[in-house]
Amino acid sequence: MVCVKNLSFRLQKIILNDITLSIEPKGQIIALLGPNGSGKTTLMNVLADLYQKYEGNVHDVGKVQLLPDYAYIPEDLTIRECFNLFGQVYDTFNIEKAIQIFSYLNLNQDQLISSYSKGMKEQLHLAFLLCHDVDTYLLDEPLAAVDPLTRDILIDLIMKFKTNSGVTIISTHLIQDMDKLFDEVIFMSNGKILLHNSVPQLFEKYPGLSLDDIYKEVNRNVPFN
Repeated sequence: MVCVKNLSFRLQKIILNDITLSIEPKGQIIALLGPNGSGKTTLMNVLADLYQKYEGNVHDVGKVQLLPDYAYIPEDLTIRECFNLFGQVYDTFNIEKAIQIFSYLNLNQDQLISSYSKGMKEQLHLAFLLCHDVDTYLLDEPLAAVDPLTRDILIDLIMKFKTNSGVTIISTHLIQDMDKLFDEVIFMSNGKILLHNSVPQLFEKYPGLSLDDIYKEVNRNVPFN
């Protein structure tokens, strides 16, 4: 059980404000939704243990791999060279899974990362994330800059290679394009969690509304700081 209790984080101002959250990992994909500045990225960085000077408690997240919203793969290397590098750096990197994923994508493992298009580089970053054997995947806006066709490929990749015993949390603004991917939803605003529920329970509570419409409805009367 991923447990977050009374979590607060501040820099010049409060970014996370007394968050309490419990997630039972069972292979589900959770949407982390909220406007810019709501604290989504900060929450992910805390869960990934990148931000450590916070108030409150975070327990049982397990092994974590974060896909940040910026490029981090060395572009002067080939895919095969990245296999060797990541295998040396990360004890969670599964070379057999990496070969399987990149064979599935039908990518030339001896091609330089720098030679790929922007959309292909998005695929590479997601693929390398999924090569890790971890309990928690955290994806920060993984599909923000890709075309609809590439988006479908990436969604398929997540569904096929995600963890089946842990949890995958995806921060995104593309609710309409990804709503069929999610099992649960967390709505954030102003550093607080407004709602955490399963998608079927949300549809039961808000009959006739899409996930995008539910998001708008929940946020309609929330003041923006």
